[in-house]
Amino acid sequence: MNQTFSGHHTLADLLIALQISLQDSGLWECEQPNHEALQSQQPFCIDTMSFEQWLRYVMIEKFKDLLQSGSALPNRCHISPMAEEAFKGDDSVDLSRIIECLDQIDQHLSGQ
Repeated sequence: MNQTFSGHHTLADLLIALQISLQDSGLWECEQPNHEALQSQQPFCIDTMSFEQWLRYVMIEKFKDLLQSGSALPNRCHISPMAEEAFKGDDSVDLSRIIECLDQIDQHLSGQ
């Protein structure tokens, strides 16, 4: 099997698992950020939106665009540490599955 296709296929599966985890935790139904918020130059749009908004409306959408166009995927990714920091102290939902999904995405894209 073509290695590029296989890598894209794996990422697509991981994104689906992340979406399901966000839905199960109640974090998928977050408010869509406005156009100005999406223009943030800060990492993870930390100054304009919540982390769950960034996951849903920025990260997942950018990865979907890369998958649909067949573009090269990033060769490094470190999102799970930011998730751990962003969700620190939030005991309202079980975030372990979300962080696990993000860690799998990190490992996949970083070639681990």
